[in-house]
Amino acid sequence: AIYAGDVEIIDSTIRDCRADDDGGVVYAWNSGAVSLTGLTVTSCSALNGGVVYAAYSGAVSLIGSIVASCSAVYYGGVVCEYYSDSLSVAGVALIDNRAINTGSVLYLRNLDQRSSISNASFTGNTAGDGKTIQADSPLDWDCHLGRWMPSQGQFLGDFSAPKCYPCSAGYYGNTSGLAEASCSGQCIRGHFCEKGTAVPEPCPSGTHMPAAG
Repeated sequence: AIYAGDVEIIDSTIRDCRADDDGGVVYAWNSGAVSLTGLTVTSCSALNGGVVYAAYSGAVSLIGSIVASCSAVYYGGVVCEYYSDSLSVAGVALIDNRAINTGSVLYLRNLDQRSSISNASFTGNTAGDGKTIQADSPLDWDCHLGRWMPSQGQFLGDFSAPKCYPCSAGYYGNTSGLAEASCSGQCIRGHFCEKGTAVPEPCPSGTHMPAAG
């Protein structure tokens, strides 16, 4: 889609798609939104964006889908998105995708709005530099309380939301949208906080915690 409107694909099985250039399934340049819902996508490939390549376009959404064994030679084994609106990923399993360069699943650069990831798992994805996600645009993660995820940068290995990363021992996280291991702050005096604590627990009878943390 070049200088086109919105692109929508729903309730479909797509396999073995290949682009000699960018966008194994969808190529959007100066176009509207790209919406992929209820898909099973396997073994699709391109130079960039094994499933979706979007540049100077609207929001990209990937909802209620399974994407496995897709690949890019350079950036974004599943999605490569430049200078576009945002990305939304919800209810998606992303399995064994790869990029020879970086971003085995997502490569996001200079997006206009904050992107969001919820109820999504990233498993067995590989890239030349080990990065599952490379994002210089902010991401909002839907994490459980007591959990956190960085809002942008490099994401390596396997992870999922809402499980995310646990707050460090000695700290607690009683709000959502936390982006650092220190979460909401140090455990309060007279309480203890194990790894992944959402609400500080009072010290048991006969014990005390004289300092914070």
